[in-house]
Amino acid sequence: MPLIKRPAFAMVAVLLGTPAMAADNPGSHQHGHAELQLAFNGDEVDLLLISPAGNMLGFEHHPRTPEQKQAADTLTDWLEETPLINTPGSTCTVYGSTVQHEIAGGSPHGDDHANEGQHADIEVTQILICPGLEKTVVLTTQLTTRFPGLEHLDIAWAGPGGQGATRLAHGENSFRLGR
Repeated sequence: MPLIKRPAFAMVAVLLGTPAMAADNPGSHQHGHAELQLAFNGDEVDLLLISPAGNMLGFEHHPRTPEQKQAADTLTDWLEETPLINTPGSTCTVYGSTVQHEIAGGSPHGDDHANEGQHADIEVTQILICPGLEKTVVLTTQLTTRFPGLEHLDIAWAGPGGQGATRLAHGENSFRLGR
């Protein structure tokens, strides 16, 4: 395994400032929209995705049916195992990931004492290793094609080659880094 350099993750923190969960900052929770922050360092990408749960699950409450529980479990597994960005040649692999969510304020263990009107976000962090990344100018994502509730994905990145941002609409799956 390659040695993971942590300065790239510090760039994500700089891009985001101090992230606030939607329950603490209702203005940040906007259905149909998600944010993807990327920090590049060599062939490593540190990434942070924040999205309302409704964009990906279709609901923001604690799962009430076996189908909703299965959907939440399947989504969590997919987000942990699938590189959320990739090179056109699909060379990225997930080196480490975490998925956090509290559907409608309920605990991850199933205690749901939340009000129906509360918002829930899904937050994903990933460390990706992408051989050849330094020479890549176009990246892809499955997020905007896999999740029909995701209308816009705002992407911001920073790395030794500079920084930039773009927005993808539903169905658009590639973006140019401009380096």
